[in-house]
Parts: sequence; structure tokens; C-alpha cells
Amino acid sequence: MEKIIGVIDEPAQGGGNDYLDIGIHSKSLIEFIQETKTPITVGIQGEWGSGKTSLLNSIHHAFAEQPTFKQIWINSWEYSLLSTPEEALLKIVNRIIDQLLESDTNKKYKQKITASAKRIFKGALRIGAQVALGDEAAQVTGELMESGNHSISELRKNLEGLVVEIAKQPTNIEKIIIYVDDLDRIEPKNAVAILELMKNIFNVHNCVFILAIDFQVVVKGLEHKFG
Repeated sequence: MEKIIGVIDEPAQGGGNDYLDIGIHSKSLIEFIQETKTPITVGIQGEWGSGKTSLLNSIHHAFAEQPTFKQIWINSWEYSLLSTPEEALLKIVNRIIDQLLESDTNKKYKQKITASAKRIFKGALRIGAQVALGDEAAQVTGELMESGNHSISELRKNLEGLVVEIAKQPTNIEKIIIYVDDLDRIEPKNAVAILELMKNIFNVHNCVFILAIDFQVVVKGLEHKFG
């Protein structure tokens, strides 16, 4: 009989064997998400390979069969591949918006949200074009917030209306859970820029953000920004 050796680093799938002993943590977080007021952000912190994605998978699996919870999964590292930091930010925001619009059978917010998002995206691309590739993503995000403040406020207002509209529909969605994974695989300053942009746009009632990140990555990103 062949002896199988080696260790793989693939995350555990939700609903499978709990080899990492994360059951107690996922159970607590599931209950918290069900009961918590919104908007709120939950940070799952740990070093690379410590089981953050496995924990996300466990939570995602628990809500998969509950129609009152809509789930959106963002792999931030994949969106950053072959992209400037500015483009990665916009792709992530656009993905979340698209997923929310899919749940709006009325579609009355689609034009409003698309128009206000387009203004923000144009501003970001204009600012991004003024800097070197990969340069100061956090600074670019800050400039975007300042130059597009009105548009961002408008977009957030329209998103709030969309979430309320989704809750009124026959699906009766109570909460929207947005998972953001693999932030710690991105350059620290870019990871902080993504967090900053999402915080400003998606601070919306009924939304729960679950972020998987190494705390030291955040520290490095903040050091880069503030010195």
C-alpha cells in the first residue's frame, strides 16, 4: 500500500470535517451575524495559513440555505492580479454593486447607482493616470474621497435605497453578508486603500462585512500611509 505524504494548504470547505477545530468560532460568529445590528464589519485576523478562509467557508456554508441572507464573496487578491491598485479597487466595488443589483427585481435603482458609480470610477481613473504604476494607492484613494465626495455620498444613498428595496421583495432578504478574502496577499498599502474605499461606500444598513486579513498587513499599510 502506497504511503501518502505531504501537506496541502487548501482551505477546508464548509460542511466538511472540522480538522482545524474552528467549529466553536464559526458557531459564535454565525449567531453574532444573525443577531447583530448593522452596518458592521467583522475582522477575522490571523497569519497566512492559520485557517481564515476555512472559517469564512464554514460561515458561508451555514447561511447558504437561508434565503433571508444574501451572500457576496470577494477574493481581493484575484482582482488585484494584472491590475493597478486603482483598477483593483474599482473592480471590487463594481462586483459588489453588480451582485446587489441582481437581487433587485424592480431595477429602479440600477440607473441611479450606475450613474453615480460611473462618476466615481471616472474620477479614480483620472487620478490613477496621474501617478506611476503601483504608486501610493492609499494617497490615490484619499484624493478620490476628497474630489468625489458628493458622488460618493450620492452612491451610498442610492445603495441604501437599493438594500431597503431588496428587503421588501418576496425573497425577504434581512441581511447582506459580504466576505472579503485574501487581503493579506496584497501589498499592505493597497490592502489599506481597499479597506478605506469600501468603508466609505458600503457603510449601509443591513450589510455585514467579514474581512479576512493578517493584522500585521494592516499595520504595515498604515505605517506606509502615516509614517
